[in-house]
Amino acid sequence: MLIKKDNGTAISIPGALKLVGIIAGIWAILLVLTATLAYIPSHPDFSIFTTYLSDIGDTPVWPQAIFNSGTLIAAPLRYLVLALLVLRLTQLGAGRAFAISVLLIGFISVIGTILMTAVPFSKVPSIHKIGIPLYFFGVVIFQMIIFFKEWVLKNVPKILPLLSLLLVVVYFIFVALVILLEKGVVSRSAPVIWEWLAFFTSVVWVFAQSILLGKTNGQ
Repeated sequence: MLIKKDNGTAISIPGALKLVGIIAGIWAILLVLTATLAYIPSHPDFSIFTTYLSDIGDTPVWPQAIFNSGTLIAAPLRYLVLALLVLRLTQLGAGRAFAISVLLIGFISVIGTILMTAVPFSKVPSIHKIGIPLYFFGVVIFQMIIFFKEWVLKNVPKILPLLSLLLVVVYFIFVALVILLEKGVVSRSAPVIWEWLAFFTSVVWVFAQSILLGKTNGQ
């Protein structure tokens, strides 16, 4: 991961992206798995079709402690992956405007994650609800920017922008269903599976971006 340069040491951006991305992806999987296992004993009816991730984070004692504390760690870790991805795409030809816009919108999304996590819905629903659009719409916007940029860059595998587009679609459907739920149009369970799909898709996205762009061949 480290490469020698003159008399000092420089960090390899592809190597750092690959390492941090893999750590972030594994952390996300372990976090949700551990919190779910802590949730199930008192909720044997658990199902990814009826139980929101936020339900787990709003369940007192161990499920809440594990999920919320783990997410507060995951949020800046995910932002670090995003920053390294931006640096890597800049190496491959992305411009300054792209980097600034993605990092700014990504930061807003991280703030949304922290608001949702630090303030469970049952405690202060108004603040929790503020975090939801900041996080999800933030992800939709910066993923669209990444999609368009990766699609036109020659050295980026086409599977990567397509994964960004898939993530946008899944997140958009989830948010749309949540809005319909608030209006009483759909049942409470309607958006649930899409929240889980958003999580799984985002983990796949992190692994794919980090591993494929973490290769040092080419540029």
